[in-house]
Amino acid sequence: MKKTAAIIVLTILALTVGGCSWTDRQIGPNDYEISGYFDFTMKGEVVVKGLEDQARLYCKGIQENLVPHVYYITDKNRIFNYDAQRASAVIRFHCIPDNGS
Repeated sequence: MKKTAAIIVLTILALTVGGCSWTDRQIGPNDYEISGYFDFTMKGEVVVKGLEDQARLYCKGIQENLVPHVYYITDKNRIFNYDAQRASAVIRFHCIPDNGS
């Protein structure tokens, strides 16, 4: 548990300090979307991991015992020959009770 908390804190710190951005929005009664980019990676899957960490914090902010259930993921890798393309991702999730799993 402490290792997971440390990873979440380090990911958030890296995303906050480095060239990154994310936005979150509610898209339904219990449907949320977080999208973002991270300049210091070429892999969209790395951005997905950071957004999943953000989703965990988002659900905990609603209620302590909630965790995200991600039902949609899309990501794009960075392409160097096109400057506007960054490693990016979008996740959609529901907040559900944590059953200790």
